Amino acid sequence: MTGLLLLGCRALILTVFAAAFVGKARSASRFRGFAGSIRQLAILPERAAAPAGALVVAGEGTAVVLLALPPAARAGFALASALLALFIGIVVRAVRGGVFAECRCFGSKGSVMGQAMIVRNLLLLAAALPGAVAGAPVPAGRPVAAMAAVVAGALGAWVFTHWYDRIVAALMKRLLAPAGNAG
Repeated sequence: MTGLLLLGCRALILTVFAAAFVGKARSASRFRGFAGSIRQLAILPERAAAPAGALVVAGEGTAVVLLALPPAARAGFALASALLALFIGIVVRAVRGGVFAECRCFGSKGSVMGQAMIVRNLLLLAAALPGAVAGAPVPAGRPVAAMAAVVAGALGAWVFTHWYDRIVAALMKRLLAPAGNAG
C-alpha cells in the first residue's frame, strides 16, 4: 500500500510542477509576469528578479524530469520539497510584511499571496517529503492499482492547479457570510 501511496504522491507532485513549469515557460510574457511578481516581493534587487525566476523555472523543470525517471524519483521529491519550503518561506515573508504580490505560480494571473497559499504549499510539501525520505518504488504486479494511484495523483494536481483558489474563495465567502445569510 505504501508503494501505491508514494506513486500517487509522485504523480501529484510531478503534475503540479509540470503545470508550474509549462505555465511560466510557455511564453515570454508569462515568464515576465512571473519575474514581475518576484520584483513585487522586493526580496532581491530588481535586476536579480529575472535570473531568480529562471532558476525557479529551471528547478521546477528539473524536478519534473527527476520525478519522471524512477531511479531519480527520490532526488525529484527532494528538489520539489526544497522548492516548496522556499515558496512557503517567501509567502510567509510576504504575508508578514504586508506585501500584496500576486502569485503567478502557474504562469498566469493568480491569487494574492496569503495564508491559503501557505496551506496549499504545506499540503504539497506533505506529499513530497515522504518520497524524498523513502523514494518511490513502483509497485510490481499490480498494474491496475498503480494506474489508479497515478490517475488519483494527477486528479489531485488538477484540483491544486485549477480549483484550489476557487474552493478557498468559496469557503471563505461562506465562512465570512453573516449568520443570517448562511444557508
